[in-house]
Amino acid sequence: MMGTLLRWIGSGCVIMLDWYTLITNPDMLHVSILPCHRQFSRILSNLRFVVVDEAHSYKGAFGCHTALILRRLHRLCSHVYGSNPSFIFSTATSGNPVEHSKELSNLPTIELIQNDGSPSGLKLFMLWNPPLCLKKISKRIKTDIDDGSVDNHLIARRSSPILEVSCLFAEMMQHGLRCISFCKTRKLCELVLCYTREILQETAPHLVDTICAYRAGYTAEDRRRIEHDFFNGSICGIAATNALELGIDVGHIDATLHLGFPGSIASLWQQAGRSGRRGNASLAIYVAFEGPLDQYFMKFPQKLFRGPIECCHIDARNRQVLEQHLAAAAFEHPLNLSDDEKYFGSGLESIIMALKNKGILSTDISRSATARIWSYIGLEKMPSSAISIRAIETERYKVIDIQKNELLEEIEESKAFFQVYEGANYMNQGKTYLVKELDVANRIAWCQRADLKYYTKTRDYTDVQVTGANFAYPARTTSLQLPRTTAQAQSCRVTTTWFGFRKIWKKSNQVFDTVELSLPNYTYETQAVWIQVPQTIKTAVETLNYSFRGGLHAAGHALLNVVPMYIVCNSSDLASECVNPYDSRNVPERILLYDPHPGGTGISAQVQHIFSELLTAALELLASCCCSGDTGCPNCVQNISCHEYNEVLHKDAAIMIIKAVIEEDESYFKSISELS
Repeated sequence: MMGTLLRWIGSGCVIMLDWYTLITNPDMLHVSILPCHRQFSRILSNLRFVVVDEAHSYKGAFGCHTALILRRLHRLCSHVYGSNPSFIFSTATSGNPVEHSKELSNLPTIELIQNDGSPSGLKLFMLWNPPLCLKKISKRIKTDIDDGSVDNHLIARRSSPILEVSCLFAEMMQHGLRCISFCKTRKLCELVLCYTREILQETAPHLVDTICAYRAGYTAEDRRRIEHDFFNGSICGIAATNALELGIDVGHIDATLHLGFPGSIASLWQQAGRSGRRGNASLAIYVAFEGPLDQYFMKFPQKLFRGPIECCHIDARNRQVLEQHLAAAAFEHPLNLSDDEKYFGSGLESIIMALKNKGILSTDISRSATARIWSYIGLEKMPSSAISIRAIETERYKVIDIQKNELLEEIEESKAFFQVYEGANYMNQGKTYLVKELDVANRIAWCQRADLKYYTKTRDYTDVQVTGANFAYPARTTSLQLPRTTAQAQSCRVTTTWFGFRKIWKKSNQVFDTVELSLPNYTYETQAVWIQVPQTIKTAVETLNYSFRGGLHAAGHALLNVVPMYIVCNSSDLASECVNPYDSRNVPERILLYDPHPGGTGISAQVQHIFSELLTAALELLASCCCSGDTGCPNCVQNISCHEYNEVLHKDAAIMIIKAVIEEDESYFKSISELS
């Protein structure tokens, strides 16, 4: 019965009592049940089991929030209602289910039960490599052009994976297949929808309104409407981010499309698993970008189908997330250091004092520190309602249609200036809008519907200042517990500066205008992992007239490109220092990766322990690629997430730098061994 129940509800939490079951999810626990727990006193007093399905989905920022929501639930049960529920976690795609469940639940021990009884039909999995496909169909396309059956517009569509997916998506719609097209980013999602509608407008106009986009940022009402319409069949295709990867029952699905590697093998299988859930045969097509991981899997598909599932990790100690949830916890039941440190960690006292200084918590200071009861006195009527559990940030920009005075979506502050600056081409549900005004003071972007034939990209640069320490190599010690690397995981301050944007024609990708911008800088504290580059190698690189700045940039990209082979993470979970072509300042002599989220999500700390392996894998990646030695290619040092558009890169310099760092590491630990 438990397995049937879990398959029916999808992702979420099941609270099981002696006499009935309550089906909910982290969102409802967070904003409804925990803040209003007195209304659920009968449930919480009799709570026996908390079942968390699809546990592997709780990673990154969402995982941090969910872990603290579960701690708040457990705390209320213990302090107020005298219950002590058992936690049950269900997952099919995690390499470390026990460890991950411990991190989520804050429990010392977890028992593992392995049994797969899920129904599944035949699944055909196709790997679609656009560059290779282009070569194979080039003769046929030329023949079709000669007889007039294909025009140049089709050739343009065949020139990129995005357009290739759009063609496949449109083809599936015309054959009556229910399909989800998964895209890694919100913008890719909107582009696929836009291009697919253009194709259908020419070939099957009656199907244009049967497809839509689904992604984070849309209002809850829009998401529920899309889910309902897809379930009842009035919508047959969705271009979606991983927001639709699991958990929401949208009925029978025939096929899935996957635009690029989603960041982990586990995610790819989760997405492909959305089709064929009724035991019917289904199809999954993985369309590759030219990036290193995509091309790696195209060449070695056995690594994709026979490789191990990656591990999941979260960092529930993120200070910014903890502050938000401690305010919510104090609203639910006053905090006490002695009673609550076991739920929120050893940093509890420091965060409580920070909240006191902000006017959020208050106490009777005449009592001893351990006896003090901290109550919520903040301005928010219900502090949990101000917390987005899928983002670390609390501040968001509203995007409003100026003509309809209608809210289109809300964007996290760190992403807003990349998407809705004045003059930007903003996309929503495949429709293009021109951003007419950005009200920074009130965090509102006013947009107007417009038929734009171009898209826009910001011009910006990001500085990373390591604040945790001023040295690169650890003190010499004979301890055998140190990781075998001189890389350091430390706190850092990240500042992004925007100075303009480009207008680029959609069909030709040609820049036709450059516009200046005046926006405030965005700064936040996070975590970084970095390693020093010897001064001698800088001299050697420059002696050969190579770009040292370009070498560091390329080396950082190479490391980013191999990280997903070791750790479950998305392209947005980790970033490298990128060199701006218009910035002539000297760059620090280091290779640095950082968590691009306020407070960090713990990825950098995980990377530190495998930094030596990453350097070796990155060197192998560069050495095995036969492209040019300066700019490199998408198979080695170019990165789709680069904010500087891969403009300053030098592959051969990166090879020299990585080799030197590896040799320095080996020399350092050899000297340690000799001393011991």
